Amino acid sequence: MEVQEQYGDQVRFVGVPGLAAEPAIREFIGKNGVGSFPHLADSDGDVWDRFSVHSQHTYVFINDDGTFRQSGYGQLETDVQELIAS
Repeated sequence: MEVQEQYGDQVRFVGVPGLAAEPAIREFIGKNGVGSFPHLADSDGDVWDRFSVHSQHTYVFINDDGTFRQSGYGQLETDVQELIAS
């Protein structure tokens, strides 16, 4: 993933595939080339619930102090740049 390659030294990326079994998660990671960062399987949706995620393609940015905000699909690079700048 280009954004992770560019900003991975400043931002920690963790994938949280939800509501899927591990074989499907592994297939997704391999098929989409996102194996360069860790993934946390959230088969029961607890992590998604904690951060009010309701669909795929949702990004959650968690600050060092535990506060967080969400972003939708297609805004990842811009949001990461803003996060780093602040």
